Amino acid sequence: MNTHRSGSFRVAMFGLGITAIFLSYQLLTDSPSPITRNSTLMLAFVVLCPPSVLSLAFGTIEIGSHSFYLLWALIAALNAALYASVRMLIARVAQRSD
Repeated sequence: MNTHRSGSFRVAMFGLGITAIFLSYQLLTDSPSPITRNSTLMLAFVVLCPPSVLSLAFGTIEIGSHSFYLLWALIAALNAALYASVRMLIARVAQRSD
């Protein structure tokens, strides 16, 4: 694997990790939990994981259901693809400037 692809893969895995942390935070601060959600932290997660806005369209999905995890798997894949695309675009622009 060349350096551009391996770098893109690492960045994609970083995007996937951000989504996993975001999902874990949501499950940890679910309504029956005594821990409340921090709106600043939630906003930071939305900025770091833009595809998570898709979950707003499916607001009626019950947390913990099969559909919930399927939706978040899709969001994780989209976030990983977004991060990898941005990394490849930056690498391509940097390569052209050299």
